[in-house]
Amino acid sequence: MFNKKQTGITLIEMMIAMVLGLFVTAVIITVFSTNVRSSTESIKMIRLNQELRGAMTMMVDELKRHGYSSESTNSDFMDDFNASSSCVRYSYDETNRSPSGSEVDGARDDDERFGFKLENSTIEWTRSGGAIGSTLGSPNCDNGSWTAITDPNLANITTLNFDFSGSANINGTTGLDTLSATTDTSVYEITITLTGTTDLPHSSTDPRRTISETVRIRNEAPKN
Repeated sequence: MFNKKQTGITLIEMMIAMVLGLFVTAVIITVFSTNVRSSTESIKMIRLNQELRGAMTMMVDELKRHGYSSESTNSDFMDDFNASSSCVRYSYDETNRSPSGSEVDGARDDDERFGFKLENSTIEWTRSGGAIGSTLGSPNCDNGSWTAITDPNLANITTLNFDFSGSANINGTTGLDTLSATTDTSVYEITITLTGTTDLPHSSTDPRRTISETVRIRNEAPKN
């Protein structure tokens, strides 16, 4: 009888197999981590875009209401339209009713004045009373009760700009302040520019998104 020789893998073969196994495992982990990171970054960018678009939609819809009054001869709402490059104050007649509930067309309540501004990397909105004058009124952009409409965890707002250079009146004069001494038709063209960033831990620079939209506000009555 022949003795059957026992065979198996050598130590070198086992070490080679272990190295190959570790290499394959490292590749799988790297691919998985890359996919997870890519998905996380994509979700953050989607949320950033949604946050910017939601804020822009609210500002545009609100500013389109500016100057509305159920009474066609009431022009004093234009007196409540004032702005700086990063803050805008406006008003519109929401209820047309007195506190007692009786109809008072054209009357403006204190809570029918509003505003948007950039503060602490968020866009804030206010709905409060106070006459709005050349310094944006009381409460103005520096005080009063303001509510954030953007989430800093989703979007770090770096720019909120209101550009009125496209505004014009029947005399062809452009800008916001120059409209106050004119009569007849004034058209306010407001270009809103909004820029935000989001935190990506694996990126050396935080990506940013910028969106712009133009609102046209037409009023037969002048600003003052």
